[in-house]
Amino acid sequence: MKLKKKKQPELIGNLIDSILQERGYFSICKEWDVVAKWPVIVGEKIASVTECTRMEDGRLYVKVSSSSWRNEIVFLKDEIIKKIRKETDCSTLYDIVFY
Repeated sequence: MKLKKKKQPELIGNLIDSILQERGYFSICKEWDVVAKWPVIVGEKIASVTECTRMEDGRLYVKVSSSSWRNEIVFLKDEIIKKIRKETDCSTLYDIVFY
């Protein structure tokens, strides 16, 4: 009689990720992760003058308290996008709209 090998239990996080991916919700969760982690990603100073409002069609919309801050932050856009991808694994983000 041949003994069957016991299956190792799967991590719950891996199961949830695979279910979300199968049903098409994985990228939506990653996009909301960007909104939730905005203060951590950009830091306290920028977070205090901005509000990350939504992500839509690969664009992140960020409300800025003043036009002078907006002008400063626009120059950091590429760096912020890189940080977002690193922190959240969000691959659908391609632009940030500061308004």
